[in-house]
Order: sequence, then C-alpha cells, then structure tokens
Amino acid sequence: MINWPIDFPNIPSRPEARLQIALRPLREEDIEPIYLACQDPTISAFTRVPSPYELSMAEDFVRESDVAYRNHISASFAIELKNRDYPAGVFAGTIGLHSLQLGDHMAEIGYWMVKDFRGQGICSEALRLLSDFSFSIMGFRRLEALADFDNLASQKVMEAAGFARDGLLKNRATKRDGRQIDMALYSKVSG
Repeated sequence: MINWPIDFPNIPSRPEARLQIALRPLREEDIEPIYLACQDPTISAFTRVPSPYELSMAEDFVRESDVAYRNHISASFAIELKNRDYPAGVFAGTIGLHSLQLGDHMAEIGYWMVKDFRGQGICSEALRLLSDFSFSIMGFRRLEALADFDNLASQKVMEAAGFARDGLLKNRATKRDGRQIDMALYSKVSG
C-alpha cells in the first residue's frame, strides 16, 4: 500500500550532501521562473512541455499541482538550490512523480532544469532525494524514468542517481512534428 502523506512534503538534502537542495511544493512565486525557463527550446524538445509556452500554462501548472497531489494524481516539486550565492534558495527546476500505478507500487519520474543550473549535479541529487523519499516514506517499489534515445545528458542524470537502463523502447513517443522516436527506459527498485 502506498503511504501518500496528507500534507505536501518538503524534502531537504542530507546535511552531508555536497549540494544543498530542497524539493518543495510549487508556489505562486515560481510561476514567472517556470515561464521563463520553459522558453528554452531544450526543455520543450526533450519533455512534454509545449512550445510556445505561455504564462497561463505556468500559472495552471503551479496552481493545479496541489489539487493533483491531494487527488493522488501526481506530485510536482520545485527544485530549490541553496548555497552561498543563493542563501535564501533559488528555483532551479522541477521534478515529480506522475503516471502513477498505485496498485503496482510504481511511478514514473520526470524532471527539467533551468538552463543555468544544468551540468552541476543538481538534478541527480534531486532524483536521488525523490527516489529515496518515494521508497522509504511512500512505499513505492519501482520508479521509472524515460529519456529520448539521444538525450544523453538526461540518461547521465539517471545513471548518477542509481537508475539502471532497462532497455530501449522502440517508437515509444511521438514528437510534435509527427516523428516517432525511441525512448531509453531506466528504473530503480526498492531494497
């Protein structure tokens, strides 16, 4: 049985972690940073984020995240980086659980990072945090993540977070231009 916390959790890094981040619920002040980040064509190229991305889409994403959480549909977190340059914390991206199969104790994880924060290990740490929380607190037994076959950066994030490549799913996703592409399937299991 999945233990879905009543209150939307805040998940901080371990005190000894090299990077200090927190996964927290999305807030109104995240709307503009999400909107600006999603103008980056890399995000729409490798995720289901639409292009063009309008401010109203960021508003809906943030404002509907609490309802989706309370209804056990998804759990979308802001990735917040805290360091000497950002002592109060700065929005660095999003990560979340979706495509839940609660009866099978399985969920998919998706994420994207603000361009300026890529390549620093922040996303791998966020993926580790959410995975650990999903297994130890929520009781999931399997987490999956997909990446375009040619999105090597995302595949490296998953590998750094302890996910193993299960295989290549042929013709798994349809791109906006109608091309059918292969997706790399990664997973991590509890225990």
